[in-house]
Amino acid sequence: MKRGLVVLDPEEIPETERRDRVAALQRAMSADGLDVALIYGDVSRSDDIAYLTNLCIYWNEGILAVPAEGEPVFLTKLSPRVHPWMRLVSTVTEIHSGRNFGDLAAKFLGPGDGPGKDAPGTTVGLVDAGLWPAALAEEIRRALPGWDVRDTGDLGRSPRLVPSQHERALLRRAGGLLARTTDDAAVDGMTGSERIAAAERGLRDAGFLDVLARTHDAPGGVTWLEVTGQYRNLWLHASRLADATATAAWPAALRRALATVTAAARSGMTAQRLAEAAAADITGLPLGAAAGVRWVHQADMATNGEYARYPADLPIPEGAVVVLAVEAVFPDGRHAAVADTVAVGATGAESLTSQETTR
Repeated sequence: MKRGLVVLDPEEIPETERRDRVAALQRAMSADGLDVALIYGDVSRSDDIAYLTNLCIYWNEGILAVPAEGEPVFLTKLSPRVHPWMRLVSTVTEIHSGRNFGDLAAKFLGPGDGPGKDAPGTTVGLVDAGLWPAALAEEIRRALPGWDVRDTGDLGRSPRLVPSQHERALLRRAGGLLARTTDDAAVDGMTGSERIAAAERGLRDAGFLDVLARTHDAPGGVTWLEVTGQYRNLWLHASRLADATATAAWPAALRRALATVTAAARSGMTAQRLAEAAAADITGLPLGAAAGVRWVHQADMATNGEYARYPADLPIPEGAVVVLAVEAVFPDGRHAAVADTVAVGATGAESLTSQETTR
């Protein structure tokens, strides 16, 4: 479960921007012929819901029902005793609780008029249906026999891929916090558990909502530390190498490659082109080791980017904030990476979590 701070502050994200997010989704729904969109979220993946409402799913799961007109409604199996807290920290005003989502959806939507009818209340979209629990998606379909229930694709995720001006300001603030904390946790002489504790303590104290920190042993006595943090409803990531021995040359090679990749990053660049730019820097790797470059939208880091293996020729959009990573895989099966979160523009990239950010 999440354990961090939830903040609803109009000084950070104005109320007008939050309303505009819902309105933009409703316009996209109308263009797709949807009367209602259902957005599923659980503790591991609830950012589409948070983006629209600031609602944090600390534990359990829920569905945000967004009608083509009107205010979103949250459906949950949690008891009504948590409703006051949910309203306090979000823009949601109507919450329905029940024992199962099928009954909640059917009660909220009412009887449909059958697929293909030109009457209100006929078409329901399951947003990112492929990421729903299969049993739950089927439960919703069975509960709405008179409705045309369809997969909308990533209708909720797409608007989050290019942060707004206010979100970029929050990402810059959080980037400095993450950089300092990660660098402190990567100093020589600490155990793996001490590094994780330092990352957790530093970021939780700074108001991060969620923290995912892990350490791994790499060849040459090197420790790989990776830290992903959620600040408000935004994600950042940094990976560092620690305890590099004097005889291990490959950590310096990866760091040089990350510096080159960051310098080369701009809108329109692909992972393949970034790897080509850094090819000359990746030297000194052990015999048989392989290196690669990838980038991931910050909006896809809720699971450490595990669900976001993009095609090598996918271009970075202008204005996106992404994680740039240079990864090495060694002959013994171990691997390591260096990474930073960067804001990408038409002419270059601004690193938000590099060591220079802390100065």
